[in-house]
Amino acid sequence: MATLFTVAMVAAGALWLTPRNGGASVAGGIRTVTGDRTEAETGTPPAGRAHGGPGDAETQARVLDALLADSGGSRSGLGSALDQLRSCEGTATGLATLQRITAARREQVVQVNALDTGELDGGDAVKQRLVRALTASFNADEAFLAWATRQEAGCDRAWSGDDDYRRGLAFSGEATTAKKGFLKLWNPLARRYGLPVRDEREI
Repeated sequence: MATLFTVAMVAAGALWLTPRNGGASVAGGIRTVTGDRTEAETGTPPAGRAHGGPGDAETQARVLDALLADSGGSRSGLGSALDQLRSCEGTATGLATLQRITAARREQVVQVNALDTGELDGGDAVKQRLVRALTASFNADEAFLAWATRQEAGCDRAWSGDDDYRRGLAFSGEATTAKKGFLKLWNPLARRYGLPVRDEREI
């Protein structure tokens, strides 16, 4: 499984990524967070904010960007894993990939909830929208995993009517919509700080 990272900041704005093994368990699934507060602005940051220290806006943006990069990496292989399980070929490999992706996504939800975005313009809304997007993705992965566990044990080619598979599709659609909403706020900030502009397929 791809190494997961928790972010630590040190003096003078330097950024170090410290490996975390395992990850926090989130019992009983994760429910979608709702409610935005403010929209991100693309102008000059308000006066009075500290700059150059570990808590400044640029450092917080880079921390969030590192989590997005990790998120995109953990998503790789999802399509091929589902194909393997639907075709009843390589189901053990497909199941293992889904287990990896689901565990990674669970950890990312924990990490994004711990992010400090207070110095970013519209930081609260940016964080809430990312929590919503990753939560929906986790719920989709968890539903697909429930289906995949049964599919690997005794492959059923009538998979399209499976309740867990259908829940996975529904949460996946919800996640795509939430990612687009997050990126409307995030990409202007990414441009401001010289970070990659992303689309929903990269989260």
